[in-house]
Amino acid sequence: MKDIIVIKIGGVASANLTPAFFEQIKAWQEANKKIIIVHGGGHYISSMLERLAIPIKTKDGIRVTNEQTLEITKMVLIGQVQPLIMTAFQTQHIPAVGLNAGDSGIISAKKTADPSLGLVGEVTAVQTEVIEHLLAADFVTIIAPLGITETFDWLNINADIAACQIATAMHAEQLFLLTDVAGVQVAGEVQAEITTKAITKWKEDGTIYGGMVPKLASAEAALQGGVEQVIITNHLANAGTTIKSEVTVS
Repeated sequence: MKDIIVIKIGGVASANLTPAFFEQIKAWQEANKKIIIVHGGGHYISSMLERLAIPIKTKDGIRVTNEQTLEITKMVLIGQVQPLIMTAFQTQHIPAVGLNAGDSGIISAKKTADPSLGLVGEVTAVQTEVIEHLLAADFVTIIAPLGITETFDWLNINADIAACQIATAMHAEQLFLLTDVAGVQVAGEVQAEITTKAITKWKEDGTIYGGMVPKLASAEAALQGGVEQVIITNHLANAGTTIKSEVTVS
């Protein structure tokens, strides 16, 4: 299936769901683009963990996840964040369907190689058939970043990483990683366009750090997987930072 755009919503999901956001979604649909939304929920998960006095720990921008944190993550993503997004789409009269790993095992996963992260997974496969049927029927498909193992255990997956893998599996033409900053910043300035070569250098010298590290790693993986273009921005209306493989950066 061609003409697929994947959008990862992060941070406070409701902040992304602006009139301009939906105008762009409708414009893409009028141009026969198919839309997939992958939603994080870090703000909501952290808020719930704090309310329950459960410690919050991250490593290199990834949430360290024990059994208790995983249950809260599932509850918040499937029971709070996804319904919030679905309702917003309904108010705009845009047909949408929400999916999670319990729906036909939409995302298969295994534990990440770093045991210190706990119940954090990496995507091993995306079951594209259900997604393709929904897109063909002009439904926006909204996916929670959770995975299920071969033994039917759930795992928490970083939303940027999930979005990258879904975009790759669906042969998306564009992947938008929405975040709480206007793009990739170097020396306080948003970079309009960068390459994977520059990303490697900046990771090594500490120019980029924290949550931007897995975000850019996802962008690199998506480009290597055949996604034509990755954009990191805070709003669809903003140009943000376009990441490509072939452009030379001085």
